[in-house]
Amino acid sequence: MSAPDPATAGAQAAAGCGAPVGGAPVTEVGNQAVVQGRVTKEGAPVTVGYARLLNRDGEFVAEVPLGQDGGFRFFAAPGPWTVRVLAPGGVRVEQAVSAAIGQVSNLEIVAMETKGPR
Repeated sequence: MSAPDPATAGAQAAAGCGAPVGGAPVTEVGNQAVVQGRVTKEGAPVTVGYARLLNRDGEFVAEVPLGQDGGFRFFAAPGPWTVRVLAPGGVRVEQAVSAAIGQVSNLEIVAMETKGPR
């Protein structure tokens, strides 16, 4: 199965992605480890794209479409993770994070276009 095209992420999120936009809401952390954050570009929320959760080996574990506020949320096992954001315009950003039981790990990710070879 191929990875979703970030250029059409909004339509796919509405039409076929099973994850709730922005991730499932947190009502109480309890015995959960939560990784969440917000993606911005030039101060504005990135609303079209995906946040992916990668394990310590860099392998894909989960994905959610970004919310209208650029937000995302994952319920993860404790330990080290990487969040990868993919969005139209060549946006690809990765940020390392550590998840812990009973805690919410908050990320503020600033997206920039990646420059390919000319």
